[in-house]
Amino acid sequence: MTLLAVDLREGTKTVHAEAERSKFVKYFLKGEITPAVYGRFLVSLYQVYSALEKALEQHKYNANIQLIYFPKELNRNAALEQDLEFFNGPEWREMLTPVSPAQQAYIDDIQRCSATKPELLIAHAYVRYLGDLSGGQILAKKLQKYNDLPEGQGVAFYTFDEIEDRNEFKDQYRIRLNQVEVDEETHKQMVEESCQAFIRNIDIFQEFDDELVGLPLTKKEQQTLEAAHTAQACC
Repeated sequence: MTLLAVDLREGTKTVHAEAERSKFVKYFLKGEITPAVYGRFLVSLYQVYSALEKALEQHKYNANIQLIYFPKELNRNAALEQDLEFFNGPEWREMLTPVSPAQQAYIDDIQRCSATKPELLIAHAYVRYLGDLSGGQILAKKLQKYNDLPEGQGVAFYTFDEIEDRNEFKDQYRIRLNQVEVDEETHKQMVEESCQAFIRNIDIFQEFDDELVGLPLTKKEQQTLEAAHTAQACC
């Protein structure tokens, strides 16, 4: 079998590019996502990370999951809670219900993997965490720029205080991915599951489409979008 990290990157290129071309991401990069919409988007992320981190914790003694399990460095739930309160106020937990269709579908996928083949959780962890460490850093800068956020506030989700060198950490993470030992069929399923994770992200983006308005991208803005895609394609 070929290296898992390579197959995950190559196997998701098409759907990854589709996610980067989504209306939500385009408007995010243009600064046209309002704080109210972003606050509700954080709710979707919180639902997803709550399910993922619970599942990873449940299977942390699985030999393959142990390879990529870095809760201290990567877990996002506590950071999301900070940002949720910043954008939505102290009553943000009231926004967790009802669960939206896209949120529920994403949660269901994670729970299905956890219940049937825990190794598939590695695909979800790969898509989420390496994306956060790559293109997510560009989104953080845009969020700060267009919303004039107070220093260190509102971007906890994109801040990894326990990681000294993000590029070095990502390299080590990929090495760990390549040490995962599964049969050929499971290897294939992991690539397919990573594609499914991108599709679930797109579905969440699309739940906000009706609220997004703005002018077509200028050439300069399109170049910025392409730069963000290039950065996240490194994951």
